[in-house]
Amino acid sequence: LFLFLAGGIALSIMCIWSCSFLDSGFLDRQQQGIGLYRSYNEEGTCVVYPDDFPFTNSDQTARICGLIAPIIAAGAGLLGLIQFLFCNICCDRCIISCFFTCAQIAQALTFFMFNGTFCTAGLGCKLSYGSYYSIGAWGAYFVASVLLCFSPKPDPLCCNKKDAEAERMQEEYTTPVIEPDEDGLHQAVPE
Repeated sequence: LFLFLAGGIALSIMCIWSCSFLDSGFLDRQQQGIGLYRSYNEEGTCVVYPDDFPFTNSDQTARICGLIAPIIAAGAGLLGLIQFLFCNICCDRCIISCFFTCAQIAQALTFFMFNGTFCTAGLGCKLSYGSYYSIGAWGAYFVASVLLCFSPKPDPLCCNKKDAEAERMQEEYTTPVIEPDEDGLHQAVPE
């Protein structure tokens, strides 16, 4: 579970940092890499977009969701770690599953970039490395959420309630004394 979670977060970060989320012929240039937060300039250097770049609402949605997805997934991991180490909270798996679902939705919304500034000019866009990272991150969050549903729920490492319960039960239980009665049959006699 945590392996897929870590992989999904890493792929989400690679998606954000990529200079090539999609390839587009924007501004009458050859097909070039366009990322969520960075792109290639004329010299082929990966640079951050200027502050006054005219992003559409679709572009902004994709960019914000790209940032939110790994943060939500990290929140799911933190809740899972707290549950694994310290305590069992009622409905904790449902809460963690909701976090994974929100991370999946946010990761999928990064594809709004294909409805934005770079692809609506009729020049065509195609998937690039960042898109594949985003698909991989979505898949990792999905697999982690499925594993969460079907994996056994362990007892917390730092709070062994079962050991304390077993000791209490052992103290309450006493071995009955068995004595023969006048017929020669054995029966338990209360102490």
